[in-house]
Amino acid sequence: MGEAARAVAVTTPVAAINACSNISHNDEHRETLDSSAGCAYFRRLQRGLAALSDQAELSVSKTLGEDVYRRLRSDLLSGRLKPGQRLPFRNLSATYSVGIAPLREAMSRLASEQLVDFEGQRGFTVAAVEAGDLLELAKLRVQLYVDALERAIRRGDDAWECEMLVAFHMLEKCPRPKNDGSDGDYDEWERRHERFHNSLISACGSRWLIKFCQTLSEQYGRYRRYVTLEMSASEAYWTRVQADHKKLLDQTLARNVEAAVEAAREHLEANIQQLLALYDERSLGEASAPPGAKKAVKGAAPKRAAKMPA
Repeated sequence: MGEAARAVAVTTPVAAINACSNISHNDEHRETLDSSAGCAYFRRLQRGLAALSDQAELSVSKTLGEDVYRRLRSDLLSGRLKPGQRLPFRNLSATYSVGIAPLREAMSRLASEQLVDFEGQRGFTVAAVEAGDLLELAKLRVQLYVDALERAIRRGDDAWECEMLVAFHMLEKCPRPKNDGSDGDYDEWERRHERFHNSLISACGSRWLIKFCQTLSEQYGRYRRYVTLEMSASEAYWTRVQADHKKLLDQTLARNVEAAVEAAREHLEANIQQLLALYDERSLGEASAPPGAKKAVKGAAPKRAAKMPA
């Protein structure tokens, strides 16, 4: 094998292609291509470069699929895509500047997370929000969260306490979300709110328990957004929320398991009752509720229940 061919063997794919082109047009090295060994070598090189090209295309497709999945998931959880809204691929492709293949991959993942529904000829739609689904989510969330909190209190160290204090301070300093159609304020508040609640259970010692709590919180976030924005102008609502957070933090730092668990239950269940009240008001009048929400069966969600159903 000639020197030129050996040089090609140790270079990059792009440089190899250029080198092959140069060699094929260079009289000095034409004998390399004319020889049987040279021809065999360059055929192998060509096949190798084709395989690298296929791998590069697959890698790009996976990257695009992951990117559009994350963007769609964020828009679904934040409410930017409304419950019941149809999701035709043509529109999504234009909105997210991505091809159909990555979109199919992303939508399949989102359907497995029950964030979108698929119905035959209608295609994909944003999953509806329902009072029954809300109650089931809330019940599981409370059960797992208080379990994780109790474990964290027994296991937490100084670093855990520091993270809670920082997260609480960041949440307190965050401007209140405004119900003015903009997403920036709410998105930032939601990030800090999630950080605070996650910090409380971060020392529980079970990555699966943390994962389940986060997943339930994200799903519940579709409902929480409507309460937060609907009550954005209510001073009484924000006073109650801030007092709940402060009480929860103080009891957790004091390692008072019983009081901290009770504070967590009261805080989470108060938000549920607030949202159920908004549903009830909508069924009676003109108060807003999540677009696409399915009307609850009368009597299934009492307006002022003291505790979550057992």
